[in-house]
Amino acid sequence: MIIDSHLHLSYLDEEKRNLFDVKKDLLESMEKFGIDYSIVIPDNVPNPKCADTETMFNIMGDDKRFFSMGTINIFQDTEKQILKLETLLMSKKICAIKLFPGHDPFYPTDEKCQPIYELCSKYDIPVVFHTGINTGDTDCAKYNDPKHIVTIAEKYKTLKIVISHFFWPKMEYCFETTKDLKNIYYDTSAMADPEVVEATGDWNKIVEILKKTVLLKPNNVLFGTDWPMCPVDKHIQLIKDLRLDDKTEEKIFSLNAINLYKLEIL
Repeated sequence: MIIDSHLHLSYLDEEKRNLFDVKKDLLESMEKFGIDYSIVIPDNVPNPKCADTETMFNIMGDDKRFFSMGTINIFQDTEKQILKLETLLMSKKICAIKLFPGHDPFYPTDEKCQPIYELCSKYDIPVVFHTGINTGDTDCAKYNDPKHIVTIAEKYKTLKIVISHFFWPKMEYCFETTKDLKNIYYDTSAMADPEVVEATGDWNKIVEILKKTVLLKPNNVLFGTDWPMCPVDKHIQLIKDLRLDDKTEEKIFSLNAINLYKLEIL
């Protein structure tokens, strides 16, 4: 079984598309590459090219192949948004909350984030952080530097935290900064993207860093792709190139996601 723990209902080309057609593209991609389930991450602002929370639920319907994260815009009425997120959590419609430091100009240590951490702790769900640089914007990484995430992990010791994109291109720094904290997890989204590979160094360097992480924290690494931005097949190959034993590979591809996100899979 393979679970893609990080993707979006979005499209990349300039021509306006119906996001329901994007769902069809996603299902075709899942079938092609053997992805059994996917966890969809909504955008935290209205975006015609990427489904926000309401649009995501409308498109996904009751399709059991999909699970959902929630998100929040901390620059708007956070109290109202927190209430909506708690309603979604109570009805088990979301399995995590995604924050976008770097896309948005805030640090994980911003006091506006505190209610989110408390909510995640209350319902024992992870908070997921966007990390690393963005295409054409290296300065944004100051907001999602792992040192800030470590501060949160040490303050909220029962809070489960997922680092996405491994703070590319400084993956070695990310590993060294966060490796000793048991409540920090990682998804592999974007790690195998050609742009990320080139910026980080090369493929073998990424394999080496990821393998060190898996050997040290075998229950804390989850397969993810960041579809449609990044190629699914290369992310599968990245896990294969770690040359793990079958049990550990199964953890990365599915079991860790099931356990961390409490996915109800029959």
